[in-house]
Amino acid sequence: MFVLEEEKNPVSAEAIEKLALQVEEDKSSNVLASTSVRSVEEALICLFLARLEVDPEWPWNILWTDEAHFHLDGSVNTHNCRIWETDNPHSTLRVPLHSPKVTVWCGFSASFIHGPYFLEELGSRGTVTCSITGQRYASLLRNKIIPDLQARQCLSRIIFMQDGAPPHITHCVTDVLKHHFTEDCVMSRRFRHLWPPRSPDLNPCDFWFWGHLKQLVSCDQPKTLPDLKDCISRHVLNISQNTLRSTVEHAIVVEFITSKLSISQNMKHSLEGRHVKSLNAGDRQPKIGPRTQWCNSP
Repeated sequence: MFVLEEEKNPVSAEAIEKLALQVEEDKSSNVLASTSVRSVEEALICLFLARLEVDPEWPWNILWTDEAHFHLDGSVNTHNCRIWETDNPHSTLRVPLHSPKVTVWCGFSASFIHGPYFLEELGSRGTVTCSITGQRYASLLRNKIIPDLQARQCLSRIIFMQDGAPPHITHCVTDVLKHHFTEDCVMSRRFRHLWPPRSPDLNPCDFWFWGHLKQLVSCDQPKTLPDLKDCISRHVLNISQNTLRSTVEHAIVVEFITSKLSISQNMKHSLEGRHVKSLNAGDRQPKIGPRTQWCNSP
């Protein structure tokens, strides 16, 4: 909104034109950014379909990973929630700036859950929750996540997926991943197969796992951080393989292919309409191989 001051200080036409050009540039940059995201999504979908044609068991081998905060008081983000009262209560309520919480890393495939791992450090008053940084994440990968995958005897088959959060793409992290995985076995920024930014709808950790787990944990109403960690660990272990398989099969394969391909005309042309036509017409579902029990329990 522009406010013109008194006539003695008029807004020049040049200033308005300059501001209008700036707004148009911002619009153009947003369009280019969204176009770039769509192109990365389309490339990932092409990869998904191509790998599915060659190896029908490929979706079962993807390890979907992410981190999340679990607050002891069950607080959620209410930044955009405002309640207007008719009367001013003139009251205040003191609350801590940061509620007690734990930060959890977890990954899962169609056949097993890997984790949870808690990001903690030993402080002067004992174990404390720490924020995730590139160095801490690299240490977690090197000392816990990858050795535990090796203990399961499934590291060679894993397709490691992570989003493009800054701690995930530091040099120390990419060096660890490149040491243990080939380029074709990592889906992330700074690798051959990019993970699209701003795509929580593609990651089942975002659109299913964390919400499901937090709902289970909140029902237990833990009172201390050790209790909170125990609740998280217990509920993670209780998630069945059938639930994991259903998530991968329906939410990832079916929704991934049909929903994303249906909004991309360019993708339809690049694939010559083969998969899209058959899926949209309901003739057949994408062929997925049977889940094989190749991962041993730790």
